[in-house]
Amino acid sequence: MFGFENITNQNGWAMAAVGASIVFMGLVALSFVISQIHKLLKLWDDRQKIIDRFKTKVPADADVTEAVDARVYEERHLPAVDELASIYQPLIDKLEEPFKLSQLFEIANKNDVPHPHLSIQRLQEAGLLVAQGDGTFTWNKQIED
Repeated sequence: MFGFENITNQNGWAMAAVGASIVFMGLVALSFVISQIHKLLKLWDDRQKIIDRFKTKVPADADVTEAVDARVYEERHLPAVDELASIYQPLIDKLEEPFKLSQLFEIANKNDVPHPHLSIQRLQEAGLLVAQGDGTFTWNKQIED
């Protein structure tokens, strides 16, 4: 008995499917390990910092409140529209009009403008950013003056 009959009688199709699945799962696991190797290498390079972090212990009788950083919470408010216009004007001058909001958002993020989403929204509500209807915007210089 040769051929497909013998393969079917001896469960060859099931064995082939299981074998292929095992090989495939092994390749998936290997590719995952390879994709994460950079994290393991970084941990290996910084191993002394990690070891030092676990070795440092606070004495039981020490006052814990002294060891804690006294970080001051700095409340940041969104500037007024006039101030936002003066901040965004040089950024918009870099763009060709009409421009997309995503371009303005990128430039605002690169220049560390506070709250870019809210700032852009406030400029739109004030009428400084005017929608052109095709997903692009222009700067309304008449309101600014």
